[in-house]
Amino acid sequence: MKLAKGPRPWSIYVFAVAFLGAALHDYAFWLHQLPIAQTVYELQFPWSGWNRDWTIVALSATLTIAFIPVVWIFAFASRIARWLVTGFSIIQLLDVPQKLSIWLSSDVGINPGYFANPALITLALICLFLPPSNRWLAKKLEVDHAVFD
Repeated sequence: MKLAKGPRPWSIYVFAVAFLGAALHDYAFWLHQLPIAQTVYELQFPWSGWNRDWTIVALSATLTIAFIPVVWIFAFASRIARWLVTGFSIIQLLDVPQKLSIWLSSDVGINPGYFANPALITLALICLFLPPSNRWLAKKLEVDHAVFD
């Protein structure tokens, strides 16, 4: 893979900040709720070894994985990564109506920060498909005729 040439448009910067902000928010949220995160991992991945340390390792791995598509898009202008991010983000956003119904039906109430992650992901997706982003990602397809002269 070759590094993308030229300056990145503002929309790519906003995408990167919003997407990484969502990942960091999710990481911080689950670190703050570590016993619940451990229970979630125990239910999702049956293994008798889940403890506080392994839960932190799994959360850190998830955070690290979020950096990969941002690097692909920001550094290499990967259109494939854009569609992968879009697909996985939409899958994650499909959970928002359920979260909203839980929040509305709860007597205790949930912190509005609960919706920061979906809001940041939505902002990242919007920025990823704005015209400046489309033009910048399409530049990689253009042939540099000076190379062939």
